[in-house]
Amino acid sequence: MIQLADLIVTVAQEADDALIRLTKAVELSGQLSELGDHLIGHFVDEARRGGASWAEIGESLGVTKQAAQKRFVPKESPELGKPSMERYTQRSRRVIALARHHARFSERIGTEHLLLGLLDESAGLAAKTIAKLESGDGSTRIATLNRLDSEAQQRPEKQPYTTHCKKALELAVREALRMGHMFIGTEHILLGVLLEAEGTAADVLHNTGVTHAAAATHIEAVVNGPQRVLPGA
Repeated sequence: MIQLADLIVTVAQEADDALIRLTKAVELSGQLSELGDHLIGHFVDEARRGGASWAEIGESLGVTKQAAQKRFVPKESPELGKPSMERYTQRSRRVIALARHHARFSERIGTEHLLLGLLDESAGLAAKTIAKLESGDGSTRIATLNRLDSEAQQRPEKQPYTTHCKKALELAVREALRMGHMFIGTEHILLGVLLEAEGTAADVLHNTGVTHAAAATHIEAVVNGPQRVLPGA
């Protein structure tokens, strides 16, 4: 269990000035709150995969079924939600923009568009990871393009992200926190996409030989290895 004394020492080591320490304490408190939210979210997801109903989950959380669903089930929305785009690296922001570009003939922005954005950002760690693990050169891109709806749709003025896309981006945050990173890089988005198993992108990636376990192992080896690259690259 995290001890208050340890947190006080952590903040105290950051600066000598009392007001700067206060600012650091507020920042750390926010990080701990986010970690707590994702810790609960992780076990909610685990319970759902194990067959628990929303009524049972709500009872465990001490809330109603409706309140549990509202908190943990992503909804289609033109907004990305948390975290703000400030947490995304420049490459990750380009991935989001590229996903929107690939969805220009679609009613919604899905995980398949997000995957194409990751592939387009070829210098990013996500694209390099896919290239390393996929069964054939360019096989993931070809398979993804084959899964796109070939019939142009009327794009709404406020084009929403699908629930699977929103969940993948939420899981990207969780993967970043698991790795001890407070930013969202292309590698985190890839891992989030892979964890959202019901999304089109995860299905494509699995079929081309890119699994979450293999991707996570490769990414962590690159980030932490002897020829380490900056995380978020």
